[in-house]
Amino acid sequence: MRGEIPRELQRGAAEVHVNMVDKRGEEFVPPKPVLRPFSGSGHRLGSPAPHVTAPNVAPTNPPTTTKPSVNLDESQPTTSIQIRLADGTRLVSKFNHSHTVGDIRGFINLSRPDGPATYSLMTTFPNKVLAEESQSISQAGLLNAVIVQKRC
Repeated sequence: MRGEIPRELQRGAAEVHVNMVDKRGEEFVPPKPVLRPFSGSGHRLGSPAPHVTAPNVAPTNPPTTTKPSVNLDESQPTTSIQIRLADGTRLVSKFNHSHTVGDIRGFINLSRPDGPATYSLMTTFPNKVLAEESQSISQAGLLNAVIVQKRC
């Protein structure tokens, strides 16, 4: 230490007491960065339709319908499949490995009766059209997969 006083402190007329601690022998540990969640908005590439939000309105009569599902055999192996619909919404349901592509199509038709009349089902990567309705989920390679509904 040389004992010099910074110029900012020399200008004052009052006496200044400075305490110094020698930390040259310690390893520097940088402070942890403060992480903030992303607060912006984003757009999906290849989105079939823009996401439109409706104003929050309390329903007068809540719907009493149950969520459509397939006949699931819990004793058989199961998988979850996420389905991205043409209107931008998504469905997630459990299927047995022995269910077929036709069963997935039937689930979509029950879930969205007002949906498009003709559509194709595709895998996300690699893009492949699921044209064989009788093919099982495991044969089609759809275990824990994401399927996209495209309007024809």
